[in-house]
Amino acid sequence: MTAAEAAELCGGRLKGDPGAEISSFTVDSRKATPGSMFVALKGENTDGNKYLESAIDNGASCVLCEREPEYGSAVIVEDALKALQTMAEKFLSRTSPKVFAVTGSVGKTTTKEFVYSVISKGFRTQKTIGNYNSIIGLPLTVLDVREDTEALVLEMGMSGLHEIEVMSQIAKPSVGVITNIGTSHMEILGSRENILRAKLEITAGMAPGSTLVLNGDDRMLWGVRDALREKYNVLYYAFINGEADYVIQDPSFPHGTLRFDLRRPDGAVCRDITAPTIGMHNVYNAAAAYICGTVSGMSDELIKAGISSFENTGMRQKVYKKGDFTILCDCYNAAPESMRASLSALMMLGNESGGRTHAVLGQMLELGDGSSALHREVGCAAGEMGIDYLYTYGEAAKEYAAGALVKGMDEDRMVCFDDGTPFCDVARSILERCLPGDVIMFKASRSVGLEGAVEAFEKIIEEKNT
Repeated sequence: MTAAEAAELCGGRLKGDPGAEISSFTVDSRKATPGSMFVALKGENTDGNKYLESAIDNGASCVLCEREPEYGSAVIVEDALKALQTMAEKFLSRTSPKVFAVTGSVGKTTTKEFVYSVISKGFRTQKTIGNYNSIIGLPLTVLDVREDTEALVLEMGMSGLHEIEVMSQIAKPSVGVITNIGTSHMEILGSRENILRAKLEITAGMAPGSTLVLNGDDRMLWGVRDALREKYNVLYYAFINGEADYVIQDPSFPHGTLRFDLRRPDGAVCRDITAPTIGMHNVYNAAAAYICGTVSGMSDELIKAGISSFENTGMRQKVYKKGDFTILCDCYNAAPESMRASLSALMMLGNESGGRTHAVLGQMLELGDGSSALHREVGCAAGEMGIDYLYTYGEAAKEYAAGALVKGMDEDRMVCFDDGTPFCDVARSILERCLPGDVIMFKASRSVGLEGAVEAFEKIIEEKNT
């Protein structure tokens, strides 16, 4: 777009060249390049309006700001964030792709990737890149949509109430997916009821009759079905709940993959749906993607091809071999629900390989006053599942060991590391207890940085092999 078009979209006052061409957007003045628009946002620690001239010097063709720069082209507004959001909303209405929005306490990024894998088999599709799933990141994703894009898969995260509402009003989803209502953000929102309320904000921009795809095994989502069905086409998927519209049947996990059948509302069964990943949680995620494909008019063959081509992103449940060992790296984020899911996946890998299982667990964040109890519950789950060795990292994570001890895990099979313990020491301690064929899982909230322990573990293995 041009600077004049940007000003028109957001209702700002134009200064400078109306024909200045904008081909990209950035909120970091240091990343401004020729053809970019720098959006000057106010944060807790800094104000982007201090760096307008710096962005222009770096090549920005225009800036979206709240003060007039000394030179260069600018669109001047009262609130740059609201202007960015307004611009994105109006820009998307011009291109009008079919929008799929995904949220939930756990699994939203993986589900987004599953939905993208399916929808991209039938339509020219774009998706949320990286962690651009916020009230800032989502409009930046939208403003990157190409004119020929037919479908857009967006992830919607949040840290409080009304954030998903803002994103939904920008995107106006045709299909909304909610994976579950968990305990992430309990510290901020205070109760699961408030978390449910926040996730249901995905409907704020959805027209009556739009499709909602919900987890029918989630008690809280199932409990609002009657109210939601008064306005939306609500489709539930489930494994336990036989009343759901789509019911998962015969899930299995042969050779590091998943396979399941899915009974549709008409009673017919789509058989042998497969994906190159493991875990019952991923069966749920794949089922949600199947429904997204179905409501888009895609054939079972195309949908199954999409699910089978799924690729996970970043540090989310990567399973790979290193030397004599199998590593499950899942260090992007952690909540009680995803911890239990990953422990279950660890046990599957151990049963398949015949090796012993090692769980390296860092703390979970944003759990509020119930943090200690929730950490203990995860430790209880590890003990009940029969995990062979448990390693905890950080003060709060010691509660994992307390829970596992209650469920009968031998104290000699636990090692608790203090906050700040060098990851090379952690890695050596794990390796001392490992035998060829063992499976080692690393999982923690992102800020713990537990991927450092993975890197140290791999380095020691490489040195030993050398």
